[in-house]
Amino acid sequence: MFLPVQTPPGKRGNASLRLGLGLLLLQLLCLSEAMAAEKMRLQLRWLHQFQFAGYYMALEKGFYAQAGLDVQILPGGPGTPKPIDLLLEGDVDFAVANSGLVIARMQGKPLVALAAIMQSSPIVWIVRADSDIYTPHDLAGKRVMLMPAPESAELLITLAREGVDHAHLELQQTSFNPQDLLDGNTDAYNGYISNEPFWLQQQKVPYRLVKPREYGVNFYSDVLATREDLLQQRPAQVEAFIQASLQGWQYALENTEESIQLIHQRYAPDRSLEHLRFEAEQLKKLIMPELVQLGHMNPGRWQAIAQSYLDLGMADGPIELDGFLYKRQLATDHSLLYRVLAGALLALLLLGAVALRFARLTRKLRLEVGRRRQAEQELRDSNLQLERLANTDRLTGQWSRLKIEELAHNEIKRAERYGFPLALVFLDIDHFKSINDLYGHDVGDCVLTGVAQRIKSHLRDSDSLCRWGGEEFIILMPHTDLDQACLIAEKLRDLLAAEPLTGTIGVTASFGVTQWQPGQGLGELVHCADLTLYRAKKLGRNRVERFSPCAILPLV
Repeated sequence: MFLPVQTPPGKRGNASLRLGLGLLLLQLLCLSEAMAAEKMRLQLRWLHQFQFAGYYMALEKGFYAQAGLDVQILPGGPGTPKPIDLLLEGDVDFAVANSGLVIARMQGKPLVALAAIMQSSPIVWIVRADSDIYTPHDLAGKRVMLMPAPESAELLITLAREGVDHAHLELQQTSFNPQDLLDGNTDAYNGYISNEPFWLQQQKVPYRLVKPREYGVNFYSDVLATREDLLQQRPAQVEAFIQASLQGWQYALENTEESIQLIHQRYAPDRSLEHLRFEAEQLKKLIMPELVQLGHMNPGRWQAIAQSYLDLGMADGPIELDGFLYKRQLATDHSLLYRVLAGALLALLLLGAVALRFARLTRKLRLEVGRRRQAEQELRDSNLQLERLANTDRLTGQWSRLKIEELAHNEIKRAERYGFPLALVFLDIDHFKSINDLYGHDVGDCVLTGVAQRIKSHLRDSDSLCRWGGEEFIILMPHTDLDQACLIAEKLRDLLAAEPLTGTIGVTASFGVTQWQPGQGLGELVHCADLTLYRAKKLGRNRVERFSPCAILPLV
């Protein structure tokens, strides 16, 4: 018969002490590993200024340190290699770049876009208020400064979309000195909306801005980027850097004055507090934190930006963006795995049921977040589809009447503000009813579609074509006077009559052309064009008539 061995009370106390010391040692080991911060280098695009406030605040407020990161922030500027080049060469771990990042990706360079801080680019043309430059068209024959590609892409694409030929401009390499605008060395200076305008205000020089965004060119700017190999090797550190940086940006935007004072004291003492305040106010409008989540990037918008670079000849296709946009990584490196396992074991020993409950709640929260994101995406897709249906004619694919009214009101406001010409062409397919009667409505629909496609293919990018109703179409022509519009209408008339649209069916059309006059609304402008179209039909059809108050009875 065996009796159980009894442990003396003193030895039992020693055993408990050894167990406690062992647990304490394990906890200290985990803590020491966590305290070994990862060294990271961030390359900025330019000299220290509020443009990079979020990164400064992430460092100064300890957000990087809390994430286990030891971050060094490196300024850019004249004489410094491009941030993307430094990133590819492995000299830095992260870089702030513009949307030209996608060009390097299409060239096969292993770059990944992590977060877009500015939802709109700050780049603009700055002209003197006493100049005659109001729109991109007014730059023809002028001296125009541009930064090296791709920094100037937004400006170049604006010129292309507005139909302004580079050969008509006197292009100059940027001097990075707005004094050239004051001294008359250039007519249009390329700059940042957040920077040079403050200097001009200090000089008491009135100025105007030509903004690409007003002409439909809207690119991301200040995109945080890294290399694919770094992301694959240290995904947890990359994720930690992103989150700490965005936390820094959130703090900087919510505590603007504190951030300005800190930047002035520690990073940019040569930049005045007033200048930093002006910069902060302008950049906040481009970051749009009240409307868009910080760092948000839309794949479709990146696709459109890449296509713009292709159209401009600054990149070669095809557009392959798989892996270009950062997606949250689930894999971890081995060192982090060991720390997590050790911490989880200690937590299980000490907290047990509490940790299990917390894990369940976390999983439920992640599932709910995923469901909400999916619902939000479906809602955005639905809204885009509804917008397309509302804005386009379902048969011809051209603008609907509702959309052209919106565009026309905007163009009339621009014409009133800047004084440039605006023309409107009203056209009607001749004898269209007989086509429906002889061949049926299916053939009539084909004729309408063919007429729309043939006209659209010969219009400028700045012109807008709308199916007004039935067999009637309207063409809105900004920056076009009555004589120019009549010449274009005559070319379109001849184009339609030149050869049949479908099989042996040929069509002609009658055109009424008018030019907007100060004080006119859209209704009166369309009415003048309609009366002119009616005169064209009365005079035999297949002709172009121009509006003349003498030839048409005044409006009642």
